Amino acid sequence: MIFLMGGRGFYGSGFARALAQQGREFQIITRDNYSEFRGRRCDLFINANGNSSKLLARRSPLDDFDASVRSVRSSLVDFEYGSYVYLSSIDVYPDCSPGSPTAEATLLDPATQSPYGFHKALAEQCVRHTAKRWLIARLGGAVGPGLKKNAIYDILSGGPLWLDPESRLQFLETEAAARLVLSLVDAQVTHETFNVCGRGTISLQEVQQQMGTSVAVQPGSPRMHCEVDLRALHARLDVPETRSTVLEFVRNFVVQNIDTPGVGTSFLPSGKGIETPIGVAP
Repeated sequence: MIFLMGGRGFYGSGFARALAQQGREFQIITRDNYSEFRGRRCDLFINANGNSSKLLARRSPLDDFDASVRSVRSSLVDFEYGSYVYLSSIDVYPDCSPGSPTAEATLLDPATQSPYGFHKALAEQCVRHTAKRWLIARLGGAVGPGLKKNAIYDILSGGPLWLDPESRLQFLETEAAARLVLSLVDAQVTHETFNVCGRGTISLQEVQQQMGTSVAVQPGSPRMHCEVDLRALHARLDVPETRSTVLEFVRNFVVQNIDTPGVGTSFLPSGKGIETPIGVAP
């Protein structure tokens, strides 16, 4: 049996779909049923829960701590499990630009991390401290059903963009990310951390060209180039390419809305069922 905490969130729902497609037996744990599952045992515990808002981490670090660190620590002691998988973030790296140290073995300096990245790194340490068998996946940008934010969402919803259009980013489809992580689990990989992102990058300008439109850019928006080290993951698995992933997602979006004038946020995946992070266990 697999327990999937946060399985109705954006990344978590991708894991739920992948598990269902593979015919695996699993249960989704949410804030509403957490107490019912507390104390129960599973073969694999996947933690896809936690705060995903970097703005919240900056404005209210204590709330972010509860949602992203305390909730992980609680789950580690509230359940019994054979193996524990924690979905972390590449934001543990202070700088994700090419040439910066983003290999998984990089020694992280807390003084240089953002509040969001610092708390994700603390949660990772909780996992390493407590779980006898663990795997950590540092996830990056993603597309998929229920997309509600990021630069791709901004373009599809008509803007504005909060990044310079020449920015280059990595993206992975949420179910593809789940399949990669589950493949590592099936190979009995343990006590390892992996960056799990799309291979290569795509510019936001190319995404707009694919859409056949352009959106307003917020004045002063920075130009970013995010491309973390994927050598460890690529040595084990075939990593999907960012460009083909994003362009396919955009093409599907355009086809679905081809007869819709003035495509906007109302025509994006609704995001219904996206759960609020559990935060502190009840």
